[in-house]
Amino acid sequence: MSRLARSARKPPRVLVIDDDPGLPEVLELLLSREGYDALHAATVKDGLERVASAAPDVVITDLKLPDGTGLDVIQHVHRERPELPLILITSYSSLDSAIGALRAGAVDYLIKPFENEDLLRAVQRAVRIKRAPPLAVEAYMREVVQRFQDSHSEIELARMLGIGRKALWMRRRQWGLKRPR
Repeated sequence: MSRLARSARKPPRVLVIDDDPGLPEVLELLLSREGYDALHAATVKDGLERVASAAPDVVITDLKLPDGTGLDVIQHVHRERPELPLILITSYSSLDSAIGALRAGAVDYLIKPFENEDLLRAVQRAVRIKRAPPLAVEAYMREVVQRFQDSHSEIELARMLGIGRKALWMRRRQWGLKRPR
């Protein structure tokens, strides 16, 4: 691809949510050098506002933030924009946090300190695999569950949708819907 054709395209926008005073600036320089448009936020609240206003193509979030966790960011963003890939970075690595991040919707998990090349590969993968928006069928199923979950049993809902109870449970969890008691 020619340099002119490459420059005509809009560079992918990457939002870095991290409260560490030095790391975001270093990541912004690294990502800018590689042709990405990098943004920074220091808190969960600021990061979620940036996701809404700046429309990033990839979000990189730290696990520990002053007003919440990276898992909060992942869950909120995944609920609002399921097609947006998220990468979790942390220096507080554990198997539980890795599994939690991937279950919540992260596409990658990096342990600090990480190599620049590892981060760049993760961002390149995330840009390539930018998820497709949910199908119309999924939106319909979610609407049916939200509308009828108070008046119908779980078995009745599953039958209405033509899916099993476990599939219904998994979708409710994915959508962040609680089963009424």
